[in-house]
Amino acid sequence: MSAWQDSARCAEVDPELFFPELGDHQDALDAKRVCASCPVRFECLTQALQRREQYGVWGGMSVVERRAVTRLPHRCRQCSGPVLEAGHRYCGPDCQRTARAVRRRERQHVEWAA
Repeated sequence: MSAWQDSARCAEVDPELFFPELGDHQDALDAKRVCASCPVRFECLTQALQRREQYGVWGGMSVVERRAVTRLPHRCRQCSGPVLEAGHRYCGPDCQRTARAVRRRERQHVEWAA
């Protein structure tokens, strides 16, 4: 077991949730919700991609979704989650908006301090 697995949210729920029956979209969505709040989602997804896991939800992605991934993820600059698109800095629009707001506040703080 890897050290990061000690911090995984999936350890707090029934493991069967992450291996839904074929076509059981609700269980897959429930598993992905657990992954979405997991602090080690990046490590989990990276390991699943490296090991070419053939079953289950890992790092918030199903096996079908993982098959479509052509490169290993890099970390989001805002939340440290996985970013799969080359050239993107953030995992999604929410993190991008948050990062812009933080930069704006930092610039205002510098201007006020001057």
